Order: sequence, then structure tokens, then C-alpha cells
Amino acid sequence: MPKINEAKRKHWLRALRRFKYGIKVRAKLGVLQTICEQVAAERKGKQKWDAPQWGHDRWVTLLYTCIKNNEFPPELLEGFVKTAEVTFMSSHKPPTAEGTVDAVDLVCKAQSVALRRKFGVFE
Repeated sequence: MPKINEAKRKHWLRALRRFKYGIKVRAKLGVLQTICEQVAAERKGKQKWDAPQWGHDRWVTLLYTCIKNNEFPPELLEGFVKTAEVTFMSSHKPPTAEGTVDAVDLVCKAQSVALRRKFGVFE
């Protein structure tokens, strides 16, 4: 069992809480809804939808730097929107801002260990 650095753990938790709050603010302001409509328009008529592979180091690193610096680049927000609604059975359902906020929670939870490693929580 790896030893946990408590100072870095606090830094990780604060940064994650601040990042998720920023996502929720963008949802309330309508920023995510605009991206949802854009993604829905791109997907219209396509048989195969793309979504980020969150386990890939490129996406984990992007997520880490954005959480650490409290940044919200369009590429990351679009990745979360694409993750929010990936349903192959019912392709007429567009992504929503609420679904995107849920997707952020799911991605952060799934990549928690990798992100904490990058933050230096484990010694």
C-alpha cells in the first residue's frame, strides 16, 4: 500500500472541488449547452460517434493540467460533452449540460488513481 502525502492530497481535493465547481458554473451559464448543440449537430447523420479515450495518457495529462490550473479549454469541454451521451441504441438523443456534469464526475472518479499519481499524492 503506497504512503499518502497528506499535503498533496489536500491540494488534490481542493483543486478537484474547484474544477468541478467551475464545470457547474459553465453549465449554469449555458456554455456547456452551446457545446452540446454543436456536438449534436456534428453527430447528426453519422453512424459512428467519437468520444475521448480517458484512459489514454494524453487525456489524463490534459485533465490533470486543467484541474491543477483550473482551466477549461474547449477541447476538454467538448470531450466531456462527447462522453456525456454515447448511446448507440438511441442515436436521436442529444447530449445535455446535466449529462455533461455527470460525465465529469464519472471521468474524474474513473481516472482518480492516475490523477492522484500525477498530483503526487502517492509516495
